[in-house]
Amino acid sequence: MPSIDTPRLHIFPLTPGQIRLWVEDLPALERELGCAYRGVPLEERPLEALRQLLAQVEEDPRRQPYCAPWMLVHKEDRAIIGSAGFKGPPDREGELEISYAMGTGYRRQGFMTEAVEAICRWALSQPGIAHITAETDLVSYPSQRILERLGFQKYRDEETLWWRL
Repeated sequence: MPSIDTPRLHIFPLTPGQIRLWVEDLPALERELGCAYRGVPLEERPLEALRQLLAQVEEDPRRQPYCAPWMLVHKEDRAIIGSAGFKGPPDREGELEISYAMGTGYRRQGFMTEAVEAICRWALSQPGIAHITAETDLVSYPSQRILERLGFQKYRDEETLWWRL
């Protein structure tokens, strides 16, 4: 299972059992990982999407890095401060779509830029991965700035914005 260390973060994808704990028993996940959860409240997360990703990982464990949420653990605080990851395995053209969310108390401190850069670098080093894409709301300026800083280019502007690295 891959894991990434940056200067301030330890980043890793959850196992199928840990995804289930995240959805069903957050205190048990905290105990298992030895971290407090300070990320986005699960009520604000698309739990059905997490369940669908879990089913993909359980069906084929090789999909884990592309279908499991990656936890962002603040090394100093020993807290899960956010998550990032891909919305599924790469498509036929080798594109992966990334998504991410940061706990309120850790926003605007560069943590997500650090995490997205590291995860994208890891993904682009994998065989068959050609591009990373991301979708942002039209008014999600902080998320757009992260992508711009990392070299993503806007390639579609409709009801949402689409970006490609």
